[in-house]
Amino acid sequence: MANIQIMGLSSGMDYNTIIEQLLALERIPITRMAQRKNIYKAQQDAWRDINTRLSALDNRLTDLRLSATFHGRTATSSKTDLVTASAGPGALTGTYTVEVSQLAQAHRVASTSEVAVDGDGFVLNLGEGEKETITIKVGDGEEAELSFEGKVTLADIVKAINEADAKVKATIIAGRLVLESAETGENNKIELTGSSDFLVEKLKLGTLDGEGNVVLHTIQDAQDAVFTINGIAVTSASNTVKDAVEGVTFNLKGVSQPGEAVQITIGHDIDSAVSKIKAFVDQYNSVMSFIAEKTKVTMTDGGDISSTGTLQGDGTANRLRSALRYEVTRAIETDSSFNQLAVLGITTNKEGILEINETKLREVLRENPEQVEAFFREKATNLKDFIKGYIQYGTGILAEKQESIGRLMKDIDRQIERLEERIARKEESLVRQFTALEQVLSEFQSQSAWLTQQMTLLSSWAGGRSNRN
Repeated sequence: MANIQIMGLSSGMDYNTIIEQLLALERIPITRMAQRKNIYKAQQDAWRDINTRLSALDNRLTDLRLSATFHGRTATSSKTDLVTASAGPGALTGTYTVEVSQLAQAHRVASTSEVAVDGDGFVLNLGEGEKETITIKVGDGEEAELSFEGKVTLADIVKAINEADAKVKATIIAGRLVLESAETGENNKIELTGSSDFLVEKLKLGTLDGEGNVVLHTIQDAQDAVFTINGIAVTSASNTVKDAVEGVTFNLKGVSQPGEAVQITIGHDIDSAVSKIKAFVDQYNSVMSFIAEKTKVTMTDGGDISSTGTLQGDGTANRLRSALRYEVTRAIETDSSFNQLAVLGITTNKEGILEINETKLREVLRENPEQVEAFFREKATNLKDFIKGYIQYGTGILAEKQESIGRLMKDIDRQIERLEERIARKEESLVRQFTALEQVLSEFQSQSAWLTQQMTLLSSWAGGRSNRN
């Protein structure tokens, strides 16, 4: 209501309340339209939720089209402190006996004693034009040349080495410089060249041989891993061995004692397949249960309707639920006996919810993984095509549904806006009318008061003349 206040001093009437009540009657259609818009909003939210659940179901189906889902492998170790393993889908099932004689090591060199520094903590304090240069090389890799000028601390040297592409990690331990090759294996030895004064006298990384060459102070030799697999000797520059057995990666962790063997068993990874099938079933049930909830009608004991779901009576929702159930449960075209979910131990209850007999499912996965894979690949492909028709951005059925509801909501907003404008004009008109009425009443009261005054004067004058006579 406008801020104009009409004071009913002449009439004694509360015009503001009267106007408010009249306008409240005018606003009844707006209230009803707002309620209808809330219903549309709830429907739009429900369809958005269905779209999200169908998208999640589509993602679960992607897993069921992957060969790795049904041909995964497990790798178990009898002694995980010595050897562990992992296996890809191509690995053959079976058991491998592994004995580790030697682990691969990185080459490590260090200062023979604490590196000396001057009173200000500098290893080098070079004059103008002076510099020290060292070259680092690991195995057959590229050389990295580092130069130092002016005042240099041990920390500066470590930083320069670590920032260079030298495949060497530098640290300071107890005042000593420690260098370690980034990769293990006997072919990854560290080589340093430079002035003997800098390498030997300053950094104390070794000694000089009879020919004046720097012999590095090695505290850990570079070496390959040495082990056997089923009695066959194998060497590896790394403790992670990927090429010894196809599809299997061995992780060497410790050295075996004499006669101490580790059993690595490669088996079918049924748990992974069961987990992904369960994820598909759970998501399908989530979609079906949600649609059922949104389309249901709740009755009272007397047979009357007490409440209805947000999408009750919506043909699209009912068709989606029926069609999805049909697509999931129908048999695929195949010569195999594995042509429907029920054969795998997955059945439908009377509410349309899938239930899994896990014992039967594991049995068919263990005995017929190829047939199960073929079934799910075909079933998942068909279902993904079906779901795509609903959830595809811009052109899917759900996108069109939400767009349609959005248009209805915008139309209501336009109608409400027009009614609000009409009510505002109605309010202005009522204010003008009641203001005019109050002015007329005020004038009548003024005229009445004047007439009363005149009558009183006339009566007084007439009474005075009578007394004189």
